Amino acid sequence: MSNAVVHLVDDDDAVRRSLGRLLVSGGYDVREYRSGDAFLESLSSIDRGFVLLDVRMPGQDGFSVLRTLANKGVDLPAIMMTGSGDLTLLALKSGAVHLMQKPFGRSELLSVLDRVARRHKSARNRKNVQ
Repeated sequence: MSNAVVHLVDDDDAVRRSLGRLLVSGGYDVREYRSGDAFLESLSSIDRGFVLLDVRMPGQDGFSVLRTLANKGVDLPAIMMTGSGDLTLLALKSGAVHLMQKPFGRSELLSVLDRVARRHKSARNRKNVQ
């Protein structure tokens, strides 16, 4: 999914840098945010892409960011990441399209992003036909 934009939201600088490099090597255009608050402050300039979002962050955590996106009617598929416990059901109920357990590998991340991109594109096309 070349040239797709991934909005990478994680408070851990090392994780963000590492994932950013991984995504760029997979052909994605990456925008990095060090907090949920920083991402939401930039929301008015965001018109496309996917959100790769850490669950636990200071300030607005990943679940709070998802609620804000839903309340504002923002249609950006979100993939949540966590290093603690199984939060899959809670993440999906909160609006995430997928939850990834840290640590994960390059091929797993790129596969999930490609799958989500295809599903989102199909859903948009169906919506535009109606």
